[in-house]
Amino acid sequence: MDDVQVDLNRDQAMDGLEEYQKASVLAIEAKGFELKGERSGAAIFADKGAAGRRPRDTLRAIGWSKISEVADDFINGVVQHEEYAGVVNGGKGVAEYYVRVHRSLGTIQLRSLERLDWDSVERTCEHDFTPNSPISAVSTSKASGEGKTVGFHVNSRKEKICVELSLASQTAEFLTSSWSFMTDHLIGRGVRDYSLKVFFDRGVDAAKVAETSLDIVSRIIFELDIRNGISLILSPRERVRFSFDAPSETPRIRFPKVKLPREVAALFSFASETLDNPPYVFLSYYQVLENFLPLAHRRDALKVLQRELRDPFFDENKDSTLIKLLNSIDRTKQVSEEDQLKLLLRDFVRPDKLIEFFGSTEMKHFESKGPIVGVPEISMHPKSDPLSTQVAKRVYALRNRIVHAKDDPKYGSIPVLLPRSAEAGSLKPDVALARLLATEVLINGQD
Repeated sequence: MDDVQVDLNRDQAMDGLEEYQKASVLAIEAKGFELKGERSGAAIFADKGAAGRRPRDTLRAIGWSKISEVADDFINGVVQHEEYAGVVNGGKGVAEYYVRVHRSLGTIQLRSLERLDWDSVERTCEHDFTPNSPISAVSTSKASGEGKTVGFHVNSRKEKICVELSLASQTAEFLTSSWSFMTDHLIGRGVRDYSLKVFFDRGVDAAKVAETSLDIVSRIIFELDIRNGISLILSPRERVRFSFDAPSETPRIRFPKVKLPREVAALFSFASETLDNPPYVFLSYYQVLENFLPLAHRRDALKVLQRELRDPFFDENKDSTLIKLLNSIDRTKQVSEEDQLKLLLRDFVRPDKLIEFFGSTEMKHFESKGPIVGVPEISMHPKSDPLSTQVAKRVYALRNRIVHAKDDPKYGSIPVLLPRSAEAGSLKPDVALARLLATEVLINGQD
């Protein structure tokens, strides 16, 4: 089991249990987990059928005193949320979402949260909740080390829904937390996470619990931000942190020869600061491209004018040829941003670089059934549009999905691409493509 030590094996651990604990173990095992033994007074389970993963990555822990609570949730049909770190319990009518504060505001935000008093809120609901015990990381007094429970429980009589901020439940921790986090927590080093919990009346459809709870959580996060100055962030189920492949041969460092505007260099560099937010990375590279759109447009307009002026039949003394020239100028003024992008990629990006990129990339991502909806596919088929045109169409459509959030029926089939969504977590190939395009344009636009 890698370097993980378990104090007792399954049989030894089961021998010393109460009957209700044994029943709880069997209920959890029936959901795809296997008791491996015990460590630090906690039951250690492993995921069944987790081939290809490191043994330690399949391990989960739960204190024996809480095992019946977790088993009860499993019996009621608890599952992990599809997009965000958290769980949905359709049987109990509860959904739970991990939340965090931005790392740069952590201390300030936690102190703001301390001022939220559990006892200051009038409770008119019948939900069974108990504030979790204080944690040392949130203390009201550094000198005394005394902690204070952070949280609130608010309800809507009209909607018959409650929202609670408190430490994450045992079941959520069991399903979503890593082994290293759990072991640190079990031996007293770890700091438990907070979650927003949404309570419905029992009997509410599980699908509605999952869908409606996310709307409620989004609303309360918004209000906490503008009313209370507390910026909470939902955690995606799969955290995305990616880097770009280093050159196969690392050249020596040289005095810079590439000439580019300072603001463009800043945009390109900013992309590397936000690698945990793929849509932001993509937009940073798109802004680099956007900076060169007027240049590409002017170059193309000049080509059009030069063709007209070089026409052997052009005569500046004839109205018909002058009108033709004016019409050509008007047409160059009416080019859309998407068409400007097509011109830019056609004239500034080397075709062989695109062919090389798609030759070394998993093309399923760029097909019509790929993970990103509402954007054109890219095909290497000879009868397709030129590769630069296909790329421009996709890049522009993806840019629109990120920046356009219009409440308009005509955009209903192409929703905005949310920054912490599953789609955002699948953007790496598109981001790598945008980085290539930005690099090519910077290199070829120096003139």
